[in-house]
Amino acid sequence: PRLWERDQEEARQSLEDLRKLTRGAMAEMRALLVELRPLTLTDTELGDLLHLLGNAFTGRTNIPAEVTVIGEGVLPAYVQVAIYRICQEALNNVAKHAGANTVEIHLEHEESGINLCIRDDGHGFILGQTISGHYGLSMMHERAQAVGAHLMITSQPGQGTELNLRWTENETKETI
Repeated sequence: PRLWERDQEEARQSLEDLRKLTRGAMAEMRALLVELRPLTLTDTELGDLLHLLGNAFTGRTNIPAEVTVIGEGVLPAYVQVAIYRICQEALNNVAKHAGANTVEIHLEHEESGINLCIRDDGHGFILGQTISGHYGLSMMHERAQAVGAHLMITSQPGQGTELNLRWTENETKETI
């Protein structure tokens, strides 16, 4: 109230900041609730889970994450959990290392599988020159391989990073 009396424009900006923080906290809380109820990862449509991850990411980092979902479909539970975890790790990597201003998550359901693309406009990096002790990229590759998905990561310094994951039903194998 005192700020409002002194400078209404600054008070409006503070209210807008508070609104963003509140939305971010709510999105993060929803994502945490999903983590506490493992069946939610398999009972909820993958597109909805990716929207939750994107909203939580934006709330935590203040980096806009645009999520696009084309089509819908049901995936085997173990595949869905693996894809969710890969997306989660990719967003963690963006938050920690990329210095990005925006992130795009694009999921497309096809008749026999899915394509997932996660793109950021951050610093990028030279593939193969990752820091020792950082296992995010190798964990994503292992998760993809375990469910028979193809994962390709492309990046160049100054040009951001793009993760492409393709899973098709006839290539899968349950090894988890």
